[in-house]
Amino acid sequence: MKSKILIVEDDLLLGKSLVRSFSKEYETTLTNTFASAKNALMYEDFDVAILDVSLPDGEGTDLLPLLKNSPGGTEAIVVTAFPEVQMAVKTLKMGAFDYVNKPFELEDLHLCVNNALSLKLAKQNLGAINAMKNKSSLDAIVGSSEIMQKLKQQITLAAQSDETRVLISGETGTGKELVAEAIHRLSPRKERPFMSINSAGLPEQLVESELFGYEQGAFTDARKSKKGLIEMASGGTLFMDEIGDLPMTTQVKLLRFLENGTFYKLGATRETKVNVRIITATHRDLEELVKEGKFREDLFFRLNVVNLKIPPLAARGEDSVELAQYYLDRYRRKMNKPPMTLSQHDIQTVLNYGWPGNVRELRNIMERTALFGTMPELCIKPRNTAVVQAETCRMLPLKDVEKQHILAVYSMSDNNKTKAAQILGLSRLTLRKKLEEYGIDDAD
Repeated sequence: MKSKILIVEDDLLLGKSLVRSFSKEYETTLTNTFASAKNALMYEDFDVAILDVSLPDGEGTDLLPLLKNSPGGTEAIVVTAFPEVQMAVKTLKMGAFDYVNKPFELEDLHLCVNNALSLKLAKQNLGAINAMKNKSSLDAIVGSSEIMQKLKQQITLAAQSDETRVLISGETGTGKELVAEAIHRLSPRKERPFMSINSAGLPEQLVESELFGYEQGAFTDARKSKKGLIEMASGGTLFMDEIGDLPMTTQVKLLRFLENGTFYKLGATRETKVNVRIITATHRDLEELVKEGKFREDLFFRLNVVNLKIPPLAARGEDSVELAQYYLDRYRRKMNKPPMTLSQHDIQTVLNYGWPGNVRELRNIMERTALFGTMPELCIKPRNTAVVQAETCRMLPLKDVEKQHILAVYSMSDNNKTKAAQILGLSRLTLRKKLEEYGIDDAD
């Protein structure tokens, strides 16, 4: 298909000469007034426009905003018989590709058009690459259910602003960090760092220094200065998981940073200014924590500008089967194993199981299945036991349900505390204490 060129020239002899010259390679349209050119742009998309500055009813340069905002992005070449440096600078700032003085050689104008078309093609290729990147960012969030399609739309909208704060809420193991990463990769900050911190995974005394950094000599072991995660994520995104576990003293300092973009490192006498987007997540009810006095209300309002709720896996219907096959295929490839397919029995098990550990639990079971399942049709026996446990726990007190589930997962993990803790979404220390409560004292 030929590229389309719009020629806007009030000198009809020159205009017709340009049409004869360019029509050999391109599809050309000639107009000689501002009004006719504007009308042509309303009904047709052009790749390049050659604009005369002086027209009987206006200036050709007034068409530049229309060309810039056209669906395909038309590249403009401005020509004039009255060359002025200021005019050239102005038109280039307005988005023109080039500025050509009359009289000109046709050969030079052809070269200019070719260069403009090359630039347009490069922009289109870059746009296609970015579109593929955007698609791949969302493809990492597996699931075709209506509730997940709605979540993906919300992620795309949240990513459009690189300043708006997002609070992601959902049960442990639902994929909150994956959502935060998708927002970052789809946002204007995507080329800048993405850093993360889990507030529940650090001792209280270390949270502040990890976030804000410290100067040499700030405390006994501070032998040299260290940047905090906020500063390391400068220009990018900082994801703060389990924000509900943030110590009160650190909440105060974070609130101040959110208000003015500055903070003091530990031991510092001068403020540090950083531009970073903060995305937070929690599996807890922050509003309830506010009522209990465990979380600052003003900080909650600062963080909760956009709230994305990730549903538990049990509420996502057949997404669980799609996820199971996705992770099974992913892990068998890593292990250089032949293709594996879930049997009908496995599919029913996946659909019927409650998945208290959500996607994290399913992912870990699929890794185990890929490792030990050598048959094309797989029977996921460990999960059958868990299903029986889930069915028999329904009429028991909550504490007993928790105990039976923890013991079932611990047994399924071959008494591997690290693996079981990952599935359950607990720290290894918490799991060890639970097992000791249940009279299992084989913790190493």
